[in-house]
Amino acid sequence: MRMTATVASIIAASAAFVAGLAAVIALAFPQSTISPLSGLGQVREARAHALIGAPDASPAALEQALIETRASLRQSPANPTAWLRLAYIDSADGDGLGPAGNLALARSWAVAPLGPDDTPWRLLFAFNHWGTLDPSNRQLALDELDWSMSHGHLRNRSNLQALQTGVTDPSGRLALSLMTRLRPAPRSRDTV
Repeated sequence: MRMTATVASIIAASAAFVAGLAAVIALAFPQSTISPLSGLGQVREARAHALIGAPDASPAALEQALIETRASLRQSPANPTAWLRLAYIDSADGDGLGPAGNLALARSWAVAPLGPDDTPWRLLFAFNHWGTLDPSNRQLALDELDWSMSHGHLRNRSNLQALQTGVTDPSGRLALSLMTRLRPAPRSRDTV
């Protein structure tokens, strides 16, 4: 039996519908494991993101987000956002970034050294945890900052000012201030 284009498009649309429905179910019931497609990396990513999305995420929500993120990384270990989420979860106890968080942050750089999608958040996070970053992560943050100021999103003066304003850690503010003073000021390129 030959498959016509119409039949193929109906099958593709049905598959997309089922996948979308599974994602909706997984997001609506993040604690549930009844979804037959709960192993999908995107579903686990969405669950983890939803669990830590609240400003006052409970320890139980953070623990569940940790479980979801680790499961996601087993399926997609080159996901820098998931590694950054592990670093965030490690820092959520208020004691700064511990060894596990530093390792997760380093892995985010290993899989996407100058990844443009994660760079703004990663730099803000790194400079806001400067006091508890290990020396190699400090160097990685400085390298990414330098690259971003010359080639990336920080060529835009307003993006650089937003980063400077967002950093609250005193040692991070000092490091950022020194680094930005060592480089020439970015040209006013508000369209970058």
